[in-house]
Formats: sequence, structure tokens, C-alpha cells
Amino acid sequence: MEKIFLYKTTTKSIAYDDDFWYINDKPQQKNDGEGTSEIKSKAMEEAYRQASLDIIRYSSHFKNVAVLTAAGTSMENGDYGGKTRTELWNSYKTEIDAISNILTKNDGFLKEKCLSIIADENIEDFLSFTILYEKLNGELKDENGDSLKEKLEKKIADACRLPLDVNNKHHQEFIRKLTARKPDSPRIQLYTTNYDTLFEQAAQRLNYTIIDGFSFSYPRVFNGVNFDYDIVFRERTRVTQEESFIPNVIQLFKLHGSIDWENNDGKIYQKEYTDHPCIIYPANEKYESSYEQPYFEMMAHLQSTLRKEGTLLIVVGFGFQDKHIQNVIKEAALQNQNFHLFIVCYGKKEIEKNANKVIVDSGITHKLVPEYVSENGSVMPNVTVLFSKFKAFAEHYPNNNSYDTENLSNNETV
Repeated sequence: MEKIFLYKTTTKSIAYDDDFWYINDKPQQKNDGEGTSEIKSKAMEEAYRQASLDIIRYSSHFKNVAVLTAAGTSMENGDYGGKTRTELWNSYKTEIDAISNILTKNDGFLKEKCLSIIADENIEDFLSFTILYEKLNGELKDENGDSLKEKLEKKIADACRLPLDVNNKHHQEFIRKLTARKPDSPRIQLYTTNYDTLFEQAAQRLNYTIIDGFSFSYPRVFNGVNFDYDIVFRERTRVTQEESFIPNVIQLFKLHGSIDWENNDGKIYQKEYTDHPCIIYPANEKYESSYEQPYFEMMAHLQSTLRKEGTLLIVVGFGFQDKHIQNVIKEAALQNQNFHLFIVCYGKKEIEKNANKVIVDSGITHKLVPEYVSENGSVMPNVTVLFSKFKAFAEHYPNNNSYDTENLSNNETV
């Protein structure tokens, strides 16, 4: 087996294979009788240890800390986990078949292109192809006159109505550890492309306050100016004539919308349930849609944060497929000299072993982390890559006990 890399920077790497685990390609000592699983465990332990040290160092060095999460953070939610791309494709099969039956009715390029997309089971390409067809030929409808595209979009939204599993503690732990900072430090900014509300539900369990661009009064209406507001201890502020920020507050930016947003007469409302959520569906048009409100407001904040002096961006479960987001991150990595990008990624690959094809961890590769890991395996400067799922990363994320408000008295908190 070739080396599986678990941790990489421009100067350090941690990896393993069937025989040894490695630091900077140097074999590390192992005990007699240890197999691949034991070797992998030691390598993974060292990778998490090194990553924790990095996060502690970067968090203390950089004033601003932002986090970008995506689909990979919703997978490990017990019985209500987010689906993989293949699982999603299979759950939409009825709607996909209804649309493809129309698109493949006649021979020619249209049929060949549609069948090629279906063979790849790529829902983004399929929806993009459907939208393009409708622009040229009109809306696709079923026998009852209902839009087939809207049926598919509803299935996509419904797949993201995820209740936080009772055994899911890692979303809460991640938020709690992230926000354990000095009271006068800038708020943690959590960006996500997910439509689901797992982070909101986790924050609610912790009794955290979320600043998400919506008004605190009801009905909750979106206005970008709300991101500029914060919460302080009023009496303490008046006495000291200084800002005294309350703990347990996090800023949340949902870059692609949310299943609890609804567009009504040009205003975005947050509701417990809506049949027509305000979200950017997975299609080529999402790049164009990101320049519309409220998404533009979110993207503007992300770009502004990444341009600030002294910023750490932690990216978890993001496949770097969204061009508009990728461009902003790449610009920061290239142009901002006081910026660090910490990527947490996970992937699988198929290999042949003992005449059988088996699925194994891919490790850190150029294909998994394009732009930041070259084809020869070298990592871009000011970038750290850790191979891990979200749950394990949250469990190993370092505690900052000095500012953990759960362990402080009220006086110490203030």
C-alpha cells in the first residue's frame, strides 16, 4: 500500500502504510506484531496532536478566527445524517427519471449529454442541464401540469430538514471550543454552505445567542446591518465606560441560504417551516445567485474577513467545488501575508488488494484538495491540511480552558 498522508504543511508531514508510520517520510518505531490498524492509529494520534498544537498557536497569533463548513459536517448525525452524493441521487430517482424521460425522448446530442450526466450521478450537473433546457424549450411539467424541476428542488430541500440527533454532541463541542476566547476578542464567524440547521440547533442546546443577520424581534426579518450588532453587559458597560461583551455568542453566515428562510415580497423571513425555502440550489447558476441578496451580504462578509490582517480560516467538510467561494479563499491565501488556511478534509478511493477491489481512505491528495496541494504532493505556504471527518476533528479540537465560560463564575465571565 502506498503512503496515506494524514497531515501536511509545507515543512511537515505525517503518513502511514502497511509497514510503518512516518514523520517527514522517516519511519517511526513500532512494536512487534503491530498491523496496519495499529500503525494507522499511532499516525492518526500524532496527526491530531500536531493539528491541536497548530490551532493553539494560530488562534493565539491571529486576531480573527473564521470557520467554513459544508456537507461533510452533516454526515455523522446519527439516524438523521446528511446523505452522500450517491445517496442523494438515489433518493431523487423518481423525479430524475421523470425529467430524463423527456430529455432523452429523441436521439442526438441532447440524449447523449443527459445519459452521460445520469451515468455520473451528478445532481448539480443534472439540475444545471434541466435549467438550461427549460430556458430554451419551456418548463417541464408532469401530467398534472406541475413543474418537474420544482418537484426535484423540493426533494433536495426536504433532504436537508435534519433534526439534531440526541447522540450528536460534536456540533455542540465544536461551537463551545471555538468560542472559548478572551471576551474582548472578535466574535467567531461561522460560515456554512449547508441548508440544514444543525449548527443552530446545537447552539440552542448550549443556550448560545446567534447573530445571523435576522432581527431579534418577531417576525424575524433579514437585514445585513444586523451583523454589525453585538450584545454587551449594559450595566457593566456604563460603569466602566468600556465594551463588556457577553460570552456564548457566535456569528452565523449561511452562504447558500437555509431551509427555514422564506422570500416574501422581496423580504427574507426566518420561519420554523416553509414549503419554498430561500436557498441556492446545486446548479451552475449558484455562482450568479451568490451576487443576489441575502447571499451577497454573506459573501461580502467572508471576503472582508479573509482580507483582514491576522486571520485564521478553518475549512471543514468542504469539497472546494464552489467557484465563488474557492476564489475568495485562494485570493486570501495568495495575497494576505498574515493569513493561514487550515483545511480538514476526508475522502475514499478504490484500490486492488489480494485480487479484490477495496475502498480505503484516500489520504491527502491533489485531487482531494485542489489548488492547495500540488500533483507532486507539496503543500502551498501558509496552509495546513488534516485528513479527518468532522466528528473526530471536533473531539480533538483543543480546549481553551482559560476562557471556557462553563467553568467560570459569573464575575470571572464578565
